[in-house]
Amino acid sequence: MGSYTYCSIDGMKDLWCKNQSSCYTNSHSKYGFEFINQCLACEAIPEWEIPLLNVTYLSLDVERTNVEGTVSMLLTDQELNSTTYFRFVHSHGYLKLLPRNICEFNIVFIDVSYNLFKDIGNISCLQTLDTLKMNDNIITFVSNNTFAEMPKLRYVDLSRNKISKLDFNILNYPKTNILHFYLNANYLHQLDVGNVLVQNNTICRVSYKDNKYPIKISNIKNFNPKKSNTLLCGNIDFSNVRFNFHPYMILGTNIGELVKFARCGKLEYRGAKYNCDCSVAEFFNLEYSDFNRFCGSLLTSSTCQDPEPLRGINIKDLFYNTSLHHLMTCDVQDGCPKVGNCKCVCTSHPITDSLIIDCSNQYCNDLPDVVPKTRHKIVLLMEGNQIQSVSSKYYFKDVKILNLSRNPIQSFDESVQNFTNAAEIIITDHLLDSLPRQVHLLDPNVFRFGLKGIPCNCDNRWIGEWRKLKEARYPLFCSNFQNVLIEDFISHSTNCDSKQDNRLAFYSLIPLAIIIVLIWKLRQLRYDVKVFKSQFLPIDENIQRCWQTDIYISFDEDNDDVRWFVFHILDKFCRKKRTKHLHCLSRLFTWEYRRAKHRQEFAKFQILPNNTFIWDV
Repeated sequence: MGSYTYCSIDGMKDLWCKNQSSCYTNSHSKYGFEFINQCLACEAIPEWEIPLLNVTYLSLDVERTNVEGTVSMLLTDQELNSTTYFRFVHSHGYLKLLPRNICEFNIVFIDVSYNLFKDIGNISCLQTLDTLKMNDNIITFVSNNTFAEMPKLRYVDLSRNKISKLDFNILNYPKTNILHFYLNANYLHQLDVGNVLVQNNTICRVSYKDNKYPIKISNIKNFNPKKSNTLLCGNIDFSNVRFNFHPYMILGTNIGELVKFARCGKLEYRGAKYNCDCSVAEFFNLEYSDFNRFCGSLLTSSTCQDPEPLRGINIKDLFYNTSLHHLMTCDVQDGCPKVGNCKCVCTSHPITDSLIIDCSNQYCNDLPDVVPKTRHKIVLLMEGNQIQSVSSKYYFKDVKILNLSRNPIQSFDESVQNFTNAAEIIITDHLLDSLPRQVHLLDPNVFRFGLKGIPCNCDNRWIGEWRKLKEARYPLFCSNFQNVLIEDFISHSTNCDSKQDNRLAFYSLIPLAIIIVLIWKLRQLRYDVKVFKSQFLPIDENIQRCWQTDIYISFDEDNDDVRWFVFHILDKFCRKKRTKHLHCLSRLFTWEYRRAKHRQEFAKFQILPNNTFIWDV
């Protein structure tokens, strides 16, 4: 109508936008659709503020029926209909509760500031309510059900109450999208990020400025915009407030990636004194326009309070003065390794994307098993210790620098492959004789060996080939030759080729030798093989002899005791067996023996060395 056009930014509110809005100018549109959408939402006005011909906007009177202010009624002499909207204004009074009949009217505006309300009460029946002003009362708590399913509610002011606690997710309850939410000068100690950043909804301003206490920012639901692919767009005001974490820092998202999700909106932190430590430095890798959005507009009025060398320096000047950025660090206590005499110092240094863990000269015998949680790369300083072997650690993939200088390193295990090609491993003063084969998966420029070398021999020849193939820039000398690189050694190591040929010839004879030994052994054990084979042959019950070969016995015929045992004990034992097969065995055995004894020749019996006989019966 006229100079306004109907626009429902969130699909719930009936708002009107200016036809000639500045939101469409190039200075705004270059930031994208989300920025324009936020600009329009914040500039738009409700339909009852526009002089529409068919809309009536009237005031309601209030009648208080007791002196305590707990019972009151709204009054009007106008006829009620769907196109009549009402406003209820009663400020600087003594009301403690909203009027009893408040749900009977299409109320769009309520102002009960400067009264005695201890809580907001049940207002969910006010489905047309657009604005609620309850500032300067004595409210102490706000539930997340208070504004539930109030789609038209656009503006809430609860400033200068006694509020010390807020439920989680007040601003993003289903069918609710409050565009302006003011809780200035209250008594909050803790604030969840869900009441600061609203997912996939535009907000114009959320203000907690001038809070009476420092605020601890939490993230109860572990909200992470990267995991949920969530858009964040809103202006937040924390002017003159101290808090433990920047709201964006607790989201668990890399600041560089956060720009993709928080494409519009800004944080205001005017008049604040910053702790210019690692928490602020996290944002110094952004473009200044994004840094200004995330860390506070009008930074010219904000200065550093700590650390002492940066005290009083303007934040904007610090952003551009890179020579001071190395001072923006934080000591990290949680998870910093301290085991026995091996005590480390951990420092977060966001400007260089580093968590520095300094365990130098601490009598450490191994790398730390646990390191602090961090979104940055790890710089692990272990020089001057007693480490002999480098074994697997879960954080190897995150290591940017590992300094093992002045350690008697003798070996790396196969986990060396878990380092990345972006790592730098300094192992001067080592005692290495070789490297694990897994290092060929890495770029040789990962390693800095210094002047200490490894033996250049045939076993280490592959190391020289690997370094030559991948064009290593940092030298690795031969410890057994003067000023010779291992890459140069491989071109002169012709004896390794002859040794390799001899080794191949030797290895090729091994199968032949095994075959010859097997044939000889099978010849020696041919009778055992026959017996073993016979166990798997079927038995024919129709013949007298149960097996083709019953038994093989070998003994010395010159030994009278053995001969006596065989014919007087073993033979009788066999005869006592009632089984047909064993009885048959005994008879055949005796018969063959007698033939052999008198004639010294037989068909199934052989004379072996040392006068040993074998019966084949």
